[in-house]
Amino acid sequence: MTKEEVRALVISKLRLREDSRVLDIGSGTGSVTVEAALMARRGLVYAIDSDENAVELTRRNAIRFGVSDRVIVIHGEAPEALNQVPGEVDAAFVGGSGGRLRDIIVGVCGKLSVGGRLVIDAITLENASLALATMAELGFVNVEVTEVVIAKGLRTGVGTVMLSRNPIFIIAGEKNRCGRVSSVVSIKDAIKQR
Repeated sequence: MTKEEVRALVISKLRLREDSRVLDIGSGTGSVTVEAALMARRGLVYAIDSDENAVELTRRNAIRFGVSDRVIVIHGEAPEALNQVPGEVDAAFVGGSGGRLRDIIVGVCGKLSVGGRLVIDAITLENASLALATMAELGFVNVEVTEVVIAKGLRTGVGTVMLSRNPIFIIAGEKNRCGRVSSVVSIKDAIKQR
């Protein structure tokens, strides 16, 4: 499950509207799916996961939080499962890739409308780097990288200590066009200059 604090940042970076059409790839428990559906009250959220248990859990959580009328859960592996999503979407979140991050980003680029937002969370430096490089090659603009380290308080006999969790990289950008992934572009060119 995407932790609450990270989920809040992901939803913020998606920049959802009431009528947004959203992809949640690697939906897991459906925590991002539910949050997105709560924001996009007149929209639609497509939740994709290759794990049957995750698909069922996402369905149950959509019902539990009263958003099942605007959530479509797809059991399948991305990027192939993207073929089950009709038309374009306004925003996409990749929370799990099963080792196919590059292929998923390419597939999502074909589904995003121009100006649509792609948000990816990554635990490893390698996946963060791969996401940045692939987004640069595809021509994404206004790409940002945020590293998040959350510490939670734990009460002990002598006071409260803060326990840090692993850092998470949140990569976000906007679709400009979908270029060929074979072109060579530096990661530096993808990162938004401030």
